[in-house]
Amino acid sequence: MGNWKKEYEEIKVPENMKERMEASIARAKKDKRKVKKVKLWKTCTSAAAVLAIVLILPNTSQTAAAAMQQIPLLGNLFKITTVREYQVDEERNMANVKVPQVEVQDSTDGNTDTDTAAQAKKSADAINFDIEEETNKLIDEFKESMKNEEGYQDIYIDSKVLTDNDRLFSLELILYQGAGSGYEQHKHYTVDKLTGKELTLKDLCGNDYVDTISEEVKKQMKEQMATDESVKYWLDDPDVPEWNFDKIAEDQDFYVDAEGHVVICFNEYDVAPGSMGCVEFTMPQTVTLNE
Repeated sequence: MGNWKKEYEEIKVPENMKERMEASIARAKKDKRKVKKVKLWKTCTSAAAVLAIVLILPNTSQTAAAAMQQIPLLGNLFKITTVREYQVDEERNMANVKVPQVEVQDSTDGNTDTDTAAQAKKSADAINFDIEEETNKLIDEFKESMKNEEGYQDIYIDSKVLTDNDRLFSLELILYQGAGSGYEQHKHYTVDKLTGKELTLKDLCGNDYVDTISEEVKKQMKEQMATDESVKYWLDDPDVPEWNFDKIAEDQDFYVDAEGHVVICFNEYDVAPGSMGCVEFTMPQTVTLNE
C-alpha cells in the first residue's frame, strides 16, 4: 500500500404530481451546475488490485486472464425493491418518495458461497438501516411542517443503481428537500460481490488515502477555477476561512463506477456554494496484479 502515494506523485498529470415535482426541483436548482466529475489521477494499492481485476485489467496479461477465469460471476447478487412510497400533491406541499431496499437474491447458479451470501445479507441490512434513518428523518420533518402549515415545501427521495456488474454493486440514494431554497444530498453504498462486504476508501486505497486524495481534490479545484470563472469552491478563501476545504472525511462518501473508478462525492454546500450543486471527483484507478 505504501507504493500508492509514491506512484501517484510520479504521475503526470399520478403524472400531474410528477410534473409539478420536477418543475419545483428545476426551479430550486435553476442556478446549479451539473455535477462536476474531476479526474483524480492516482495509482491505487495492491489491495485495489483484487477488487479491480475484472473491471480494468481485461486480458492485459496471461496472469490477469487466468485470474478472471477463477472469479465467479455474481451479477445478480443484489436487487432493489421499493419498500415504501409516500406522496403528497397539494398547493403548498409536495412529496414524491420512493424508499429503496437492497435485497440479496438466492443464488441459482451456485456461484455464491454461504459465507459470501451471509456477509452480503449483513451489508444489505446495514445499508437498509441507514436508508431508513435518512428517509424517515426527511419525511418526519416534512409531515411536521405540513401539520404546522409552515410555508411551501417539497421533498423528493429516490435511488439509482450506478454499478451492477460481476464484481461490484453501487447504489445512490437521492434526497432533496425544498423549503424556499432547496437542498440536495446524495449517499452512496458500494459492495464487493466476491466477499459481500460493503467497501470503504481504506479498503481500496490504503491507510494514507485521506491526505493523498485531499491534496488531489485541492489541485483539481484550483485547475477548474482557473479555467472556468463560473466554477467556485471554498478553497483558500480569506472571506470564508471557516468554510475552506481542508481534507476529506475519513468516512467520505464515494462510490465505484462501472469502469472501476473511485468517485469522491460532496453534497451541496460541503465544499462550494449551492450554485455548484453536488460535486464529484473521479479517480481512474491503475493497479498491478500480484502474480
